[in-house]
Amino acid sequence: MGSEPPFPPPPFVPDEPPPLPEGDAPGTPWERRDRIGFVAALVETTQAVLLRPTEFYTQMPVTGGVGGPLLYALILGYFGLVAATLYNLVFQSIIGSGFGAFHGRMAEFERLGRYMEGGVGAIVQLVTGPVWIVIAVFVIAGILHLLLMLVGAAPRDFEATFRVVAYSQAVSVLGLLPFCGGLIGFVWWVVIVVLGFRVVHRTSTLQAVLAVLLPVFLCCCCCTGAGILAGGSMAAALRQLQ
Repeated sequence: MGSEPPFPPPPFVPDEPPPLPEGDAPGTPWERRDRIGFVAALVETTQAVLLRPTEFYTQMPVTGGVGGPLLYALILGYFGLVAATLYNLVFQSIIGSGFGAFHGRMAEFERLGRYMEGGVGAIVQLVTGPVWIVIAVFVIAGILHLLLMLVGAAPRDFEATFRVVAYSQAVSVLGLLPFCGGLIGFVWWVVIVVLGFRVVHRTSTLQAVLAVLLPVFLCCCCCTGAGILAGGSMAAALRQLQ
């Protein structure tokens, strides 16, 4: 009798499945909109991103061009912009312009403020909004990809990061919620993007959180400093007017 075991050893099963090859993901509803219909794909994609982000980004291909994801981001971003503009007009019609405190002292500034706060300002926002949405998606994706590279969490290229950011615009529908919709949307956007980076770049939660929240922290610091400077300048200007 030989020394060989009577049965062959069981096959090795790794703890985690290997990363999906480029473009081997099954696809998202938005990538299949030609087959399932434009509106159905839009609704199903938005539902999946908001409610099942990990599953959605697992199914999302990381290649194939940025045109499709950009179109989705533009549609959802513009939807949120329209909702925010309408809420702003209603809010202003109820409480009036915030420039009334300067009445009699800064009349020209007040007229300009009322002019831009009213219907003309809303029209300008709605007309130029698509351009700014496209620019914002590219800029945000570029900044986040750079930060992912800095923390060593960007094994894939810029297109993968761009796709995560573009589809995260699904949170724009939360702008329909009055008063707190913007805050809820921002918090959920952070969660969605972190989960997307974890899946797409196969990175740790800590690295994804650092890459996403670092610009938020820096932006808050800059806004706080700018607010303090603006408050001091405004107080000085009011003292001179008295």
